[in-house]
Formats: sequence, structure tokens, C-alpha cells
Amino acid sequence: MRPILLKGHERSITVVKFNFDGDLLFTASKDHIPSVWRNENGERIGTFNGHKGTIWDLDVCRFSKRVVTASADASAKLW
Repeated sequence: MRPILLKGHERSITVVKFNFDGDLLFTASKDHIPSVWRNENGERIGTFNGHKGTIWDLDVCRFSKRVVTASADASAKLW
């Protein structure tokens, strides 16, 4: 199997998680912008803008309709 390179973050990645179905990949980094990607081809399909600090953790609900992020800006956001 060949790896897929995900291009888009501008700083170090801090967390990577798959959704329950395994078709989406969620990433967060020190660039303050969590992202969601298609697992099959590495296409970035969205970002979650609003934090002002490093994103240290995230999780996605079972049905991939909600994502929660925790940031160094002392906030957690439910998207």
C-alpha cells in the first residue's frame, strides 16, 4: 500500500483521527486550523476556522456530523 500525502497544514500536526466509518480523516495542528480529508485520495474537503491557539485534541461523533476540538486558546469548540 502506498501512503497518501496530506498537504495543507502549515505547522506540526498534533492529532490525527479517523471517523467511525473510516472514510474521513480529521487532523489538527499548531496552525490553529483543524481539517477533514477524504481517506481514499487525501483531498482536503474542509477546515474549521475559529481557534486562536494550537489545537491539542479533537474527536468526531459516530455519525461524523459533529467534531469537538480543544485548543491552547483555553477553549473547546463543537462544530
